[in-house]
Amino acid sequence: MFFGDELESRIQRIKQGDNTSREQLINEAKPFVARVVGRLCGRCLNWDYDDELSIGLIAFNEAIDRFNSGQGVPFTAFARLVIRSRVTDYLRRESKWNQVDFNHGEQVEGSGNQAENAVSWEQYITETINRERKEEIIAFSQKIGGLGITFGDLVDSSPKHRDTRETLLRAATYLAGHDNLYQELLASKRLPIREIARGTGISRKVLERGRKYIIAVATLLYYRDDFVYLSSYIRLPRGDKR
Repeated sequence: MFFGDELESRIQRIKQGDNTSREQLINEAKPFVARVVGRLCGRCLNWDYDDELSIGLIAFNEAIDRFNSGQGVPFTAFARLVIRSRVTDYLRRESKWNQVDFNHGEQVEGSGNQAENAVSWEQYITETINRERKEEIIAFSQKIGGLGITFGDLVDSSPKHRDTRETLLRAATYLAGHDNLYQELLASKRLPIREIARGTGISRKVLERGRKYIIAVATLLYYRDDFVYLSSYIRLPRGDKR
């Protein structure tokens, strides 16, 4: 759902008054909102009785209206920022902030009205985005490093031709979309080529040549909520919308 040009096109239609699309997108956003708010609060939340989720969903709707693609930030990252800010405000107002378990949740520095009053909203966005981008690059480097891949490897292994790139993206999407296969990759540090070839029809030779690229892209897709900036650069072939 939260991916690439198609999402921004949907948001543009919503801004032009397509309320049906707005309702559909907000409904689709519930799992995303639950993950963001749950990680902030450090516990699993329930839509039936946890107000934090309702606040998060309202914040998601606010993010739709406030989003500006000209800022150069993916909508998912922007929405996450607004959700964190509004839920943090709520926790502070309700004196629940000290109850948040940061051993399991995500500590948010300077979010909420405190940040908006201290500096302009635009400056807050810029500073937060720059920090999150740097943190994401470090975290991704560690993830793929554990699988024996470096950023230098990605530069060398990135496909030059569009057809090859789309083929490898299809393989990465298949890998990320099958939890058992990705877990096998994590356990063995080896690409499950036979299973991917069987499931996609892509030759084993092509998969072997694109092994590092497939693993890196699949990692971005599998942990998409953690790598919203980096994953926004991936353009899946039409029809592959994980």
